[in-house]
Amino acid sequence: MKKKEYIKPELNVFQMETQAILAGSYIKKAAEEDYNEGAVNEYRDPSGSIWAD
Repeated sequence: MKKKEYIKPELNVFQMETQAILAGSYIKKAAEEDYNEGAVNEYRDPSGSIWAD
């Protein structure tokens, strides 16, 4: 029977300085009025489906 070779698990930790503020801190939660029919209609195509990029 052939002997199996195993790779030793290894962990490297690097200390880094923050380069930029994460964008998530500037994103606000959508308000209830953002979900009304008038706001959603501008995202509909001629067939009535909602699209997004």
